[in-house]
Amino acid sequence: MDILRNDDLVRIEVDATRSMVTTEWKGYVPSPDYRAILMQLLDAVTKNELRLWLSISTHMGIILRSDERWSVEVYTPMLMQAGLRRVAVVRSADFFSQTASERMVDATADYVPYKVEFFNSIGTADGWLMQELKTFAK
Repeated sequence: MDILRNDDLVRIEVDATRSMVTTEWKGYVPSPDYRAILMQLLDAVTKNELRLWLSISTHMGIILRSDERWSVEVYTPMLMQAGLRRVAVVRSADFFSQTASERMVDATADYVPYKVEFFNSIGTADGWLMQELKTFAK
């Protein structure tokens, strides 16, 4: 397991043996940092040919509407091209952050080739990802 970043905003880990990147959001992330973090994640997915993303969003703060739009219109197509297959999101305790996450998933549900699911615990989310990995690794 490689730790790509660990600061007051986020922890990013790559587990190449499980084809997974994990982000653990630590609170509110200003717009420039939010976008830079997601681009760093995209780079890790591309370089390591990762297929799974575990987003631990329990402590994530509000996501700005402009960042929601950017995530849907700009970032999602890049993530699709990188070959990501599954995303498990551990729900934020912040209602507004959770609502923003759900809006982004709903806005892309009709055209993304990967599954996105929401969970209440890290263990359940991780278990789902490992089960999903088995289904497309055969």
